[in-house]
Amino acid sequence: MNLGASVVRGSLRLRMLCSATLVLMVFLGVLGGVVDNAFRQSAGQAVSERLQLHSYALIAASVEDDQGGAVDLYLPTELQEPDFNTMGSGLFGFVFTGGGNEVWRSGSALDLDLGDAEKALLLAQDTAGVVTFSELPAAAGRGPLFYLTYPVIWESALGDARFFYVVLQDFTSYSNEVATFRESLWGWLIAAVVVLVVLQAAIMYWGLLPIAGLEHDLKAIEEGRQEYLVGQYPTEINGVTRSLNLLLSEERAQRERYRTALADLAHSLKTPLAILKAEAEKPDQTVKQVAAAMDQQVTRMTDIVSYQLERAVSSSSKLFRNLTPVGPVIDKLVTTIKKVYQEKNIDFLKQVSLADFPGDERDLMELLGNLLDNACKYGSGRVKIIAVVVKDSVQLTVEDNGPGIPASDRARVLERGLRLDSREAGQGIGLAIVAEIVDRYNGQIVIRDSDLGGARVIVSIPLAWIGTV
Repeated sequence: MNLGASVVRGSLRLRMLCSATLVLMVFLGVLGGVVDNAFRQSAGQAVSERLQLHSYALIAASVEDDQGGAVDLYLPTELQEPDFNTMGSGLFGFVFTGGGNEVWRSGSALDLDLGDAEKALLLAQDTAGVVTFSELPAAAGRGPLFYLTYPVIWESALGDARFFYVVLQDFTSYSNEVATFRESLWGWLIAAVVVLVVLQAAIMYWGLLPIAGLEHDLKAIEEGRQEYLVGQYPTEINGVTRSLNLLLSEERAQRERYRTALADLAHSLKTPLAILKAEAEKPDQTVKQVAAAMDQQVTRMTDIVSYQLERAVSSSSKLFRNLTPVGPVIDKLVTTIKKVYQEKNIDFLKQVSLADFPGDERDLMELLGNLLDNACKYGSGRVKIIAVVVKDSVQLTVEDNGPGIPASDRARVLERGLRLDSREAGQGIGLAIVAEIVDRYNGQIVIRDSDLGGARVIVSIPLAWIGTV
């Protein structure tokens, strides 16, 4: 039991097939019940019509007998309907007076003894011309019987008299007919269930073939035989395959960034390590001089390590695009920067509208943090921050009143992956990190002269940036 349940839970095809089979069985079971009930009602109606025809035949065969001074009826011993004449035929005929006295019974009913209770039930409806059709419980050792009672008013020269024509039939033919129909009905329904389940299994197999293809492609990727999902998939799972390809691309890009960062880190550390070795091997160096040189190079190596680690990890996933309000992030950064550069007593000018950054808050913190840090570090006490939405982009501007960046160096300070020792002195690595984040968001970064006298850095990020595989 547990194994079967586990298999059903573990297989989408089996779950769908079991669900479809259950629905088919319930539907066809309800349909079979409805059809069976309709047939039984139709068969009962047919019995009622036959009995009514028999009652008409009895009325037609009745002959008035008024020799005794009262209206009486006479029916022949042998009737045209042979079942009335044959014992055990299951068809019985009676004629009763209005007072309940038996006037006549068919030859087939000679052994049928009707008790007072049965007679009372048969003669309960005495409205002339109104037919009563129902079932009579088992009587005289027989099973239940259908009965039809037809009260009539017989008009004659001696006056009017009321008579009851009663026709009864056992359930044998009706039961046989219903049983035969049920056998045929449920046989066909069971066959229909089997055929429909087989067809449903074939349809599910065909419909789920793309899932098998997806599994094959994923296994090929796992084994290194291909890099992406390349199969032709239906529209319903195209979105999933695109997201998986994008995820695979991001994972490969992330690994490449780590590999590049580690290679750059190893290469960048060669120079400071060589300097440290050379300084330590100089015979005329004092301990204080060696310590100063070591402190300088260790600080430099720390900056290099921080830069390479930030390059490796500061890549937001293109699969998830959040909207981060810019205002609260700016307020948080300004509060932090003021504590760091407390001695400069920097005057911050903020012009922040209701703008949202289309990405992760950590990327926005990294981007604005580096811009503000550079502005505070190289400025002379005044920093201006602007955040607005221009057309379909959010535009972030940071200005300072420092010495600025010469036009000839503006492209160089934005080069991604630029080594520290190839930079102009005093520029640091902040703008390179900013440039990398902006590039990842398909944005643009422009450096101009500020009205404050220093540098103006303008960053534009599309509000609907799209990552590429």
